[in-house]
Amino acid sequence: MRAMRSVRRFAAGLVAALVALVAASTAEAHVGSPDAVQDGQAGPYHLLVTIRPPDVVPGIARIDVRTFDDDVAGVSVVPLPMRGPGVDSPPVADRARPSAADPQLFESALWLMRTGAWQVRVTVDGGRGAGVLSIPVPALARSVRPMPTVLKGMLLALLALLVIGLVTIVGASLREADLVSGALPDRRRLLRGRVGMVVAAGVLALAIVGGRGWGTGEARVYRRPIYKPMNVAVTQASPATLTLALTDPGWMRWREVDDLVPDHGHLMHLFLVRAPDLDAIAHLHPKLVDTARFDQATPPLPAGTYRLFGDIVHRTGLDETVTTTLDLAGTPPPSAVPSLPPDLSDRLSDPDDAVALISHAATIEAPAFPFADGRGRLRWVAPRAPQAGETVSLEFEAEGPDGRPAAGIEAYMGMAGHAMIVARDFSVFAHIHPTGSVPMAALAMVAGAAPPIDDAHAHAHAHHAMTFAPRVRFPCVFPHAGDYRLFVQIKEDGRIETAAFDLPVAVGAPLSPRRP
Repeated sequence: MRAMRSVRRFAAGLVAALVALVAASTAEAHVGSPDAVQDGQAGPYHLLVTIRPPDVVPGIARIDVRTFDDDVAGVSVVPLPMRGPGVDSPPVADRARPSAADPQLFESALWLMRTGAWQVRVTVDGGRGAGVLSIPVPALARSVRPMPTVLKGMLLALLALLVIGLVTIVGASLREADLVSGALPDRRRLLRGRVGMVVAAGVLALAIVGGRGWGTGEARVYRRPIYKPMNVAVTQASPATLTLALTDPGWMRWREVDDLVPDHGHLMHLFLVRAPDLDAIAHLHPKLVDTARFDQATPPLPAGTYRLFGDIVHRTGLDETVTTTLDLAGTPPPSAVPSLPPDLSDRLSDPDDAVALISHAATIEAPAFPFADGRGRLRWVAPRAPQAGETVSLEFEAEGPDGRPAAGIEAYMGMAGHAMIVARDFSVFAHIHPTGSVPMAALAMVAGAAPPIDDAHAHAHAHHAMTFAPRVRFPCVFPHAGDYRLFVQIKEDGRIETAAFDLPVAVGAPLSPRRP
């Protein structure tokens, strides 16, 4: 009986492990690319850093550091929490290894041990001394590692072998354990063996059912910390106003709905993209009117179904993208040729809001996108198809109607431009900047100065007089192969211009970033 109990416990454990892993394999990842890309300065040294956070926590994050200076002697990296005493007491830094194929590329891997907002501190040593660049990165368990199909089959086969073997052993022992050598069991012994086998099979069945229940419970526990984005509900309070309400689905107790900080001067960057053709887009900035409730003037978009993406940053440093679907009645009706009203600026509630209709997009073969107002165009410089997982820098140049480079572009919310990456199947959405994909609010936190909420409006227009060269570059990573549309927004002569570029992303990219 002791042996039977041991086998029963082992069988139950096998089934539980199978159930837990099979159930966990259905977990879905958060929309968008999880990789953090930052183009910045570590003191006098120019760096392009790509951080690939783990899908599970605790887990290993991969860090690639591209240097653009010839006097860099070494790079070290260390993970730190965004805030708290751990910031001032860092562990021993990991020395990044220079790539054998490229001496200006340094690679490392770090453990992120708990869920939340972290920072990776990159220290560069070189001929001009040491420089430091800290990059915020969220550590979020986005999935549970699935069990390989081959291993599942092997474990199921072993379980079947154990069950059959144990039932056979019980039956044989009850039939023949005390028989004289060479004697055959009589009818009573045969019946006793069969009854024993039935009982053993029943006990094992109960053990398997119990193990499955235990495994399901364990799988539920492991799924609990998997990241769940904030919920957003959109209602049309009036024909002229949209109301957005944020709610927490109950992911982590420390996440709050009323602790948002402004990024580029706004508590939320809201994007509406018409499905399925991606031929209309709005970049909006709703106003906070109550705890976790925003109001937004209904944008003058054509009728249709829109995918809504809202970027927010918490005071903890955690940034999120909330998403939902919105049906707009719109004017004109869907059958008519869509057009924007002549009084567009009067129909938008914030000077940083922008709405655009896209009749066609530029491509690799035809890389120039003419602006709708006919005052110029945006040209993709050195276009090529990127590869999935590759860090690339997409560069664009503003040109006048005569095809010559523009005199310059104005600051749009403090930046030379903004871009939105949207996968054709809406599986990816990313809002990026010339500095990369890391929100400026989170960067300010690691620098020790997040902008206060009540100065959001002033912060949004603090750099309105700045001008930039007519070229703007966006470092980014496309997480998987497929067809994407890239929306690029710049500001010229007080006008926000929107351009669209279609690009395919190929399979089989190297994981290391290329030089821009």
